[in-house]
Amino acid sequence: MRGGELVEALRMRALPEGSDDHGALVEFLKLYRDVLQLVVNKLWSLNEVPSIKTLHGMFYSELRKLGFRAHHVKQVYTYAKAVVRACKKSGGRKPVLRRLTARVDRYDYKLDLESRMLVLKIHNGREVKLRLLTSTERIEKYKKWSNYELAVKVVEDEVYVAVYFRRAVEPRRTRTIMTIDVNFDNATLAVFALSGELLKLKRFKTPLKRMLTHRIWIERIQRRYSKSWRFIRGVRRAIRRHGERIRSIAWDYVHKIGDSIAELTSRYSSIVVLENLNKLRSNVNRSNSFNKKLSLWFYRRMQFTISYEALERGLAVRYVNPGKTSSTCPRCGSRLKSNGGRVLKCTKCGFTGDRDVIACINLFYRYSRCGVLGVTLNAPKPDENPSGMRGNEDEAMKSTDINLHQS
Repeated sequence: MRGGELVEALRMRALPEGSDDHGALVEFLKLYRDVLQLVVNKLWSLNEVPSIKTLHGMFYSELRKLGFRAHHVKQVYTYAKAVVRACKKSGGRKPVLRRLTARVDRYDYKLDLESRMLVLKIHNGREVKLRLLTSTERIEKYKKWSNYELAVKVVEDEVYVAVYFRRAVEPRRTRTIMTIDVNFDNATLAVFALSGELLKLKRFKTPLKRMLTHRIWIERIQRRYSKSWRFIRGVRRAIRRHGERIRSIAWDYVHKIGDSIAELTSRYSSIVVLENLNKLRSNVNRSNSFNKKLSLWFYRRMQFTISYEALERGLAVRYVNPGKTSSTCPRCGSRLKSNGGRVLKCTKCGFTGDRDVIACINLFYRYSRCGVLGVTLNAPKPDENPSGMRGNEDEAMKSTDINLHQS
């Protein structure tokens, strides 16, 4: 996602058409890797990474003599600059490149989606033809998108291609504000009118307990074979299967919740407000049980899916500071205290509410700045469930009741 533009990659296997195409491609990728390593070595010895213009003057003529096309050269030192900068920023050692992979600019390939044929222009004026192995359904989606770059790699004699597409998205006029509070056990959303009127509440349960079960099984296997689990094929296979199950549960959930929330954002024409959790893992260091949950928490994946689905519909996404949103009274700004379960109460003004809904209200206030302290939103009565919480029992992800109490 870049501004009002959607970016996606179509990844697939490819088969070389001619008898010499595979060998020529491998030769190109090896040469590409070697010159990339050469540029990385040179940049690593410098105190500062030069600009693209300076890199052009340093390497363009030399790399062109090796038979590379002009845009190949640009891709080499642009990629080398990114690799060196990332390694130095993280305090790592000088990178050693081993994989046979290359990025190719749109001027250096011809792509025909109808015939699923890709022609790569490689070094010394040669060309390689690849037949793309993918389904018609996947191709149909990208026929109206523009492609601007691709990545090609060879792994154990298999050729893989990732073509990058982009499409401009027309922004829609927003009528409401949707705030989403993401927790270990649930994701809670609230839709507000611009005036502050509460229009809908909904809570989605997360599959964290199911994922924890597989994590516990992995730890049991490792304890049982504490000295040998790394070397026994059957034990490693069992651990790998539990790990794959954890990942599949997470991916299945984020796609379902992304579709569900996207339908709501489109229906209400909402701007989506999320918590900025970029530094969450580095700033949190608690008990082992908490850290275990945190290691399985897929909040980044969930937020990315929600953001992507919203942008695909022309709706904006904004991030706000999440600090103390679940512990600050939305009425007077005082610190809330536990009142049993997930209910919090303000000892100063008497406001009482569900902690997840309170977080959504505070996110709304932080984004819109239209809330006035001392004025509560139109919360339902203590014995009344919001109409937005009445879900169909057959839904893929069921909503649960949220009680928002008002003193």
